[in-house]
Amino acid sequence: MVDTHIFFVADGPRLEIQSWLLAASLAHAHAGRSDVQLYAYASAEWLPQIGPVTRAIFDTAGVQLRALPAPPKWAKPYPHGNKIVAATDLRGAGRSIFLDTDMVCLRDLTTLAALPDDHVAAAPEGRATWGPDDRWERAYAHFDLPLPKARVRLLRGDRPEHLPYFNAGLVAMSESPGPDGKRFAEHWLQTAFDFDHGCKIANKRPWLDQITLPLAMARFGYTAHVLDESWNYALSYRGSDIARTPDAHILHYHRFRFLAAAPQWPAIRGQFFDALPKPHHPAARAVLEEAALLD
Repeated sequence: MVDTHIFFVADGPRLEIQSWLLAASLAHAHAGRSDVQLYAYASAEWLPQIGPVTRAIFDTAGVQLRALPAPPKWAKPYPHGNKIVAATDLRGAGRSIFLDTDMVCLRDLTTLAALPDDHVAAAPEGRATWGPDDRWERAYAHFDLPLPKARVRLLRGDRPEHLPYFNAGLVAMSESPGPDGKRFAEHWLQTAFDFDHGCKIANKRPWLDQITLPLAMARFGYTAHVLDESWNYALSYRGSDIARTPDAHILHYHRFRFLAAAPQWPAIRGQFFDALPKPHHPAARAVLEEAALLD
């Protein structure tokens, strides 16, 4: 049985609040699974400020709170890069799954642990938020790579075919090193750092993580395992269709108001309060009420 390491970033007040719901939902979806470990990362500066509600829900959910490894010196500040930095931490053998903190988990994610070591799993992005193709051509050329022939189908709007482009909110990767002795996370960070400093191309931020995800795969011989929409189901801007949100693996809500409108929210809310020790309920309710998640 391959260990599954699921991790997220809880650095700063907004992500910390989001992490309450993610931690509780992950624990509920993987109850009784001794092969699943959960991790939250925060910077050394934020760790002493982690609040009592957060520590309580992490404790009951079995989440290990760890310090983020030291980030590289990005060309410009890049908080989104924390996911790549966190991915490089050593969690042990098996497969790691990174999740954006503005997510909740509805179903067991461990089927991703059965993928081959050279596969990296992610769902396509909703829209072509970075491009166009000539910019991608320059990005691949920076690493002396041709444009790939493979295409993915984007997940929003009219769902066009596109060069490989993934939402980096869920990325599943092996912890096994490749032929050069480095793991995929290290290859991703190396690629992002090189691209950030060395490729003279516009509008890298905030998409640097998503641009360099397929670039790292191509550079180091990984296969993209393309997940369907259920693995990273975006709730944002669905209008009345949000009432028909499917029972996905992951709901990616982006803003609390979209989560509050989803039909799964009452159950998610109940799981959180069931997991949180009762002495912390008043403090948690006050925060969630301010976020318009409670009436």
